[in-house]
Amino acid sequence: MNTLSNARSLAICTGPIRSMRSVSAVAQSQVNANTAEDLKSFDDIPRPKKFKFMRAFMPGGEFYNASIVDYTTTMRKRYGDIFILPGMFGRPDWVTTFSTKDIETVFRNEGIWPVRDSFQSIIHFRQNVRPDVYGEVPGLTIAQNEEWGKIRSAVNPIFMQPKGLRVYYEPLSNINNEFIEHIKEIRDPKTLEVPDDFMSEICRMIFESLSLVAFDRQMGLIRKNRDNPDALTLFVTTRNIFRLAFKLDFQPSMWKVVSTPAYRKMMKALNDSLDVAQKLLKESQDDLEKRRLAGEKINSNSMMQRLMEIDPKMAVVMGLDTLFAGVDATSTLLSAVLLCLSKHPEKQTKLREELLKIMPTKDTLLNEETMKDMPYLRAVIKETLRYYPNSLGTMRSCQNDVTLSGYNVPKGTTVLLGSNVLMKDSTFYSRPDEFLPERWLRDPETGKKSQVSPFTFLPFGFGPRMCIGKRIVDLEIETSVAKLIRNFQVEFNRDASKPYKTMFIMEPAIPFPFKFTDVDN
Repeated sequence: MNTLSNARSLAICTGPIRSMRSVSAVAQSQVNANTAEDLKSFDDIPRPKKFKFMRAFMPGGEFYNASIVDYTTTMRKRYGDIFILPGMFGRPDWVTTFSTKDIETVFRNEGIWPVRDSFQSIIHFRQNVRPDVYGEVPGLTIAQNEEWGKIRSAVNPIFMQPKGLRVYYEPLSNINNEFIEHIKEIRDPKTLEVPDDFMSEICRMIFESLSLVAFDRQMGLIRKNRDNPDALTLFVTTRNIFRLAFKLDFQPSMWKVVSTPAYRKMMKALNDSLDVAQKLLKESQDDLEKRRLAGEKINSNSMMQRLMEIDPKMAVVMGLDTLFAGVDATSTLLSAVLLCLSKHPEKQTKLREELLKIMPTKDTLLNEETMKDMPYLRAVIKETLRYYPNSLGTMRSCQNDVTLSGYNVPKGTTVLLGSNVLMKDSTFYSRPDEFLPERWLRDPETGKKSQVSPFTFLPFGFGPRMCIGKRIVDLEIETSVAKLIRNFQVEFNRDASKPYKTMFIMEPAIPFPFKFTDVDN
């Protein structure tokens, strides 16, 4: 789910608090090696002119409708591994770097309370439009420094400990069983292909799964209650947030000066989703109370219940952030896993062989014990994250003056760390254009794993502010892939040369009418 990082670049993508040195030996040696005479000025970092940058995103411009990856990749070829993304209309300049040494330096200097520049439009909404909710609980999205640390420490035990997820294995398995039945209903009886808009069905299933975690309830959007108005409002708004944020906070926008159409759409989406979330949470609580009074056994270990014990507003905020950061990012990841396995049937066969040992029948319910021994499943997912990077990378605000690629970067500067682009770079990965899950497994002869630079594979970020939703995403994707591949042979018989585009996060660029053929046994 996080976040720029993956999915995840909203609150759900922020990470565990733990002690760490503020400056590593590597980072310190770099600082010491650069004397004042060696350093180049921040003003010397290559950059496009502001007017040229603004014009490039207008209709007819070089980057009109271009993704952030397309833009930064072109800039990297033009300027090298470090350059400035110009600030416009109140947004400061961002330093963009693709150097692993720079990426490590920034992370090693972030301290125990990392600062990450968030989407200014969302900060504006939470601080100025709805302070009645966010004034007391700003959420991990916009909180910084000690305030962020206190929130993170409170919710870490709920999101980061595996035992907190045990209660979701069976209901998530059942949600996937329902999705499998829906696939059988909507696929063409002759071709066995699902409709072109199948991505929307994947999103509904992921939304259903994450709603279970966020609000302790199933919405019924897969089959039972597809037109549920409250659920649909939440479903649509959570899918629009990132797209609107890209227009408002990355592309040149005057929303801070004048109310633009995109700004008004964003405020309405955030407002509507908040109102519905509060309503759903109250309904969930009322339903639980009725069941308690009726003598039913209630699961008090659910994430929502544990968040409610901290603060009901915390439950609303974290529930919304789980959906905002998780639905589209996790749905796209699932489609990417299916696409990779479709285009590499030998890998799909190998994965199914592993699954047959764990799941003797197609409707086997997955649990904590059965999910332990699936190394190839996890390797497939990990390789998919490398093969189709979920975003450009992540952002951090420098806590101190740092030296990046020989330039002096002052304290407070936002740095865009383009680590995910490096996952397709032959400098760091052998045969980078091949889908090879085996690269993440131990060699059967030597017992060793391939050596990978830790600062090139960061789909969930790094350090104290890494993705807090990682375990939820892992559980959801592992469960869904296991159930689908155990039940179906998946094929994709269309052109898949450019299946995705990346705005802030990766999203589909083509339809996905997968072919689902029932597995015999």
